[in-house]
Amino acid sequence: MPTTVCRACGGTSSPLRWACSCCVRATADRLDEIREHAIAICTAGPVDGPGCPGRAEAAPAGGGLPDHAALRDGDPAVVVLSVLDVLHRIARHVRHHRGEPAAFRCTIASEVRYLRANAEWCAHQLWGHEFVAAVQDLHTLTGERAGVLVR
Repeated sequence: MPTTVCRACGGTSSPLRWACSCCVRATADRLDEIREHAIAICTAGPVDGPGCPGRAEAAPAGGGLPDHAALRDGDPAVVVLSVLDVLHRIARHVRHHRGEPAAFRCTIASEVRYLRANAEWCAHQLWGHEFVAAVQDLHTLTGERAGVLVR
């Protein structure tokens, strides 16, 4: 059977997939961890002091996610709402391409469930590797803010 190259990690993938099954599994795990990071951010409380993530001099990292500065804010409420916003934007993109209506009410848990359920479908889309990268970027940022060692 012919193989293709995973556009997310460069490994081998089956035909008509833009992200390999390993990347899809890792993305599903990262989505669960993003939810855990959000809980840890709320539990930890506000961050303050020189060089804290909420300071203006903290430059946003990466490229694809909106509101990096908000994800680095010192106020946990701002961070958690930003995490929800990013997850909702990713889920809205998936829903749009699936021809599904937008979610009326969403939570971090509901968007994580939706994205996990559709991760395999996303791997077969031309933008599947971008889905993997967006989740990975959000995972890295939330892990740093939660003070978790990110893999």
